[in-house]
This record gives sequence, structure tokens and C-alpha cells, in this order.
Amino acid sequence: MASGNWNYRAGVALAIAAAFLITWMNLAVGIAGEEDNPVNLSFFGLVAVAAVGAFAAEGRARGMARTMVSVAAIQIMLGVIVSTGPVAAQEPSGPAGLFALNGFFALLWLVSGALFAKATQARRGPATTA
Repeated sequence: MASGNWNYRAGVALAIAAAFLITWMNLAVGIAGEEDNPVNLSFFGLVAVAAVGAFAAEGRARGMARTMVSVAAIQIMLGVIVSTGPVAAQEPSGPAGLFALNGFFALLWLVSGALFAKATQARRGPATTA
């Protein structure tokens, strides 16, 4: 684990912030429709995937980077599914707003993954050319 690396720490902070924001929004008002809409359970599943992936990676930067990129891909797929489904018609922001919100969260996961990848490179040292 590269806990002394600032990129690693920032990656962890961003992943925790993304998970917290998704959970908070989902519990407060619901991301898709009302907070009691069963579609919103998929967003809790997304946070669970991130947690299980982090556990499986054992906190190692390389595994965390892969996990965050995978979670971002799932977030985008979920955004497409939700924004094209019937629940999008109930949203004040409409399908575009739902997709944009999911895109924002996917961006957070991707930046977190990039920070973990940068932490992996920092541990290996600068690349040398022969």
C-alpha cells in the first residue's frame, strides 16, 4: 500500500467522496425518481462494487486504479440505462440531467483511478530509456 504517497491519498479521498455523495444523494432525494424508487438500489450496488473491489485489491494502488476505472464504466452504463428508462420521464432535469449526473460521478471515479495509477508509477520510479 502506498499510503505515504499524496496521489494515493488523494485517490482514496476522491473515491470516498464519490461514494459518500452518491449514498447521500440517493438517501436524501433519490438519484432516479423519488428516494423510494427501486431503481436507486442499483446506485447502492455501485458503491458496494467499489468497496468490494478495494477490498479485493488489498488497497494496492494498481488494483485500486483498475477498480475505479471499472466502477466508472459501470456508472456510465448505469447512467445510460437509467436515463433511457421510464424513470427519466419523472425527472425534472430529464434524461440529459440524469446522464450528466452519472457522467459527473463517472468522472470522479476516473480521476480517482488516475491518481491511483500515478501512485503506482511513483513507486516504480521514473522511466528510463535505453
